[in-house]
Amino acid sequence: MLLKLAWLNIWRNKRRTIITATSVFFAVLLAILFRSLTDGIYDNMIHNVVSYSSGYLQIHQKGYWEEQSIDNTFEEDGQLYQDLLNNPNVTQLMPRLQTFALASNTDKTKGVLILGIDPAKEKAVNNLHEKITEGQYIVTTTDHAVVLGEGLASQLKLKVNDTVVLLGQGYHASSAAAKFRVKGLIKLGAIELNNSVVYMPLQQAQYMHGATNRLTSVSVMLDKTTNLERVKQSLKESIDANAYEVMTWKEMMREMDQFIEADSTGHYIIIGILYFVISFGLFGTLLMMIFERQHELGILIAIGMKKHLLAFVLFLESIMITLLGCFTGVIAGFLVIKWFTAYPIHFTGELKEVYEDYGIESIIYFSSHEKIFIVQTLVVLLLSILLAFYPGYKVMTLKPVEAINS
Repeated sequence: MLLKLAWLNIWRNKRRTIITATSVFFAVLLAILFRSLTDGIYDNMIHNVVSYSSGYLQIHQKGYWEEQSIDNTFEEDGQLYQDLLNNPNVTQLMPRLQTFALASNTDKTKGVLILGIDPAKEKAVNNLHEKITEGQYIVTTTDHAVVLGEGLASQLKLKVNDTVVLLGQGYHASSAAAKFRVKGLIKLGAIELNNSVVYMPLQQAQYMHGATNRLTSVSVMLDKTTNLERVKQSLKESIDANAYEVMTWKEMMREMDQFIEADSTGHYIIIGILYFVISFGLFGTLLMMIFERQHELGILIAIGMKKHLLAFVLFLESIMITLLGCFTGVIAGFLVIKWFTAYPIHFTGELKEVYEDYGIESIIYFSSHEKIFIVQTLVVLLLSILLAFYPGYKVMTLKPVEAINS
């Protein structure tokens, strides 16, 4: 009965109800879009960095992280791959042999990062073939050629089809030296990587370093970043913990994790201010509702309606209007985010160049994780419920004679 009465009451004054519900609608919509935007930017930044380097998770021999030497490699194991891929959250595996060497061309010499890769798997995850600016991408794991970062090629005065000499230390202190044809030049967003990386087919890297069938790590890509810790624990239980170590990108790149945490703090302050403004807007509409209905409330109390029942009806009215605004806000937020997920915002011109110079992809992504919709809606709903107690308080302290004469 009280629910029906509250529902009929909110539509007696449609303008007031629409104004209040609209304020809640925009509150939910803005909160969802802001959180989706920030989470989307972070997720994209993390994906760009980890896909080129460590992966969301990395499997390596125990002790490798403390001493990153080619001697701390492990033999490639098909059973390990199968154990990892059995996890439903694992989408891709990227076996790698990573080491350092000197690269030389005529009188130019520079220390470089050698990445022995599976070209097909790296292409599927990183779209490396799309970042080739000159020449061609590596086709097979036996291709006797390399792809250099644009910055490195410029420093060594190398062009496509030139020959680069690589000299380093191989497995168990053997010498590692070889000449390779430069098949292509690649432009990466990370400046440091662009100035030092040499992509080499995995089998060629293994042969050059006398590390046949050996890897320094297997990078693991996941379907969702929120599954990170849970998947780590799951993988640790499914592989030989005495031989292998599982590390997350947060453990391997603490500086980036700390940057995101610090930046998130600033965003929490901004969204806190947004909630503060939202609260005042909601409170203002509730004050308007009470002020306009003082005469009516006074008459209802005077003819015998109990104050606590009237307060409860007003509370139900506030909750119904809030739920109406939250529901429409979530639908609108979902549609907007769905649109920007399908058609992300691409920067052009100078702004695009600035982003790429700092190693950031010049695209704005929105996150569509369900947690965003749930949390932001619940926060606005909680604020609305707390503010909804005010009309009840005013009714409990209302003096009928004064209200009727107002």
